[in-house]
Amino acid sequence: MKIFNEVYGTYYRIVSQILTEHAMTDKEVREIVAREGFRDSGLFLTKKLLPQTDSSDWGLLTQDKAGILHPVTVSEPPHILTALQKRWLRSKLDDPRICLFLDDAELAALCRRVADVPPLYRTNAVRYVDRYCDGDPFSDPDYRRNFRRVLAAVKEHRVIEIEFKSRYGKMIAGRYLPRRIEYSQRDDKFRVFCTGRKRGATVINLARICSVHDTRIHEEPSEEPDTENLRCSEPLVVSVSSERGADERFLMEFAAYEKRTEREKDRVTVRLWYDKNDETDLLIRLLSYGPVLEILAPQDLRQKAAERIRRQYELLNGG
Repeated sequence: MKIFNEVYGTYYRIVSQILTEHAMTDKEVREIVAREGFRDSGLFLTKKLLPQTDSSDWGLLTQDKAGILHPVTVSEPPHILTALQKRWLRSKLDDPRICLFLDDAELAALCRRVADVPPLYRTNAVRYVDRYCDGDPFSDPDYRRNFRRVLAAVKEHRVIEIEFKSRYGKMIAGRYLPRRIEYSQRDDKFRVFCTGRKRGATVINLARICSVHDTRIHEEPSEEPDTENLRCSEPLVVSVSSERGADERFLMEFAAYEKRTEREKDRVTVRLWYDKNDETDLLIRLLSYGPVLEILAPQDLRQKAAERIRRQYELLNGG
């Protein structure tokens, strides 16, 4: 009997998730179907999953005397990679940043598994515009070691001792609780958001870190005050024209930001939330759109943009 007609379709993923559970109730099955499926999935899929008296179900679950459901399968559903997924994975393995999340043995094992698979695209086929050329040394052994230690501390909520060089060349050392790691596509750099014992919220570029040492101190994260302090109090509001595809280019470039978009004929109005530390970089990126973009709010950011344009005009026209 053919149950599914496409690998990793919605129904396939729902059933796979249910079969990985060793014991479930009727209510939990219905909740998964309602959460992961379509609006009308409960009308069809639930009846096929739950045991029916007329044996019209798929026979994937059995019910014990206590009413608990158990999968009939012994092993979890296998994860089968499609040809497209293998080609995408092969391309990702050529990305120098992948070595930050895998050790040498894991990376070599994955490379062997897809050695005979052509990449979906070549990394040198992607041309980045408006990106700085002094990105982080992702392949450097010291950088990789520090990155992995910081990443482990983020996952395990551990306090670590970090020694790093400030932008002014001063060496700074202290104990920090790393909250999250963030990648800047424009700078081609990673940075870690920390809570310092003395300095409070701190942002450290990974490339500036000289050493990382574990203190074996665990500290459960609170409400992440560093995020609250860095987040803008008022969202950026811009109006972007569709001339020369500027609206599509803007939405693609700022896809990683939290935003709300409203479209009106040939323009889009976007409300965008950002970190205050990124304000200068954000302003430069906005000005690169020229007359097809207008900053509507906040007023202080609009004034800063006007001041930058005024200075550029004076430089070009000799004051």
